[in-house]
Amino acid sequence: MSGKRDQTLERVANAARGQRVTDSALILPFVGMILFLLPIMWPRTSEVDQAAGTATSTALIYLFVVWAGLICCALGLALVIKRFGVGRS
Repeated sequence: MSGKRDQTLERVANAARGQRVTDSALILPFVGMILFLLPIMWPRTSEVDQAAGTATSTALIYLFVVWAGLICCALGLALVIKRFGVGRS
């Protein structure tokens, strides 16, 4: 009887983990939007003082790194969701 109870508890724990991973996947686009909008708040370089701001090339490199990071996070979350079998009956 104890073995069946342990299996049930394990299934419930896996379902809870899978739900947390699914919730993380749903939040990922909003995190990406915030990260993509950050360069708008950075000070821009001016012709008067070059050291006062951030260059456009730096902002573009930042955006590319964030984009690649979001793709890697989405891939990782998809693999974990597949492992837990979220959405299956």
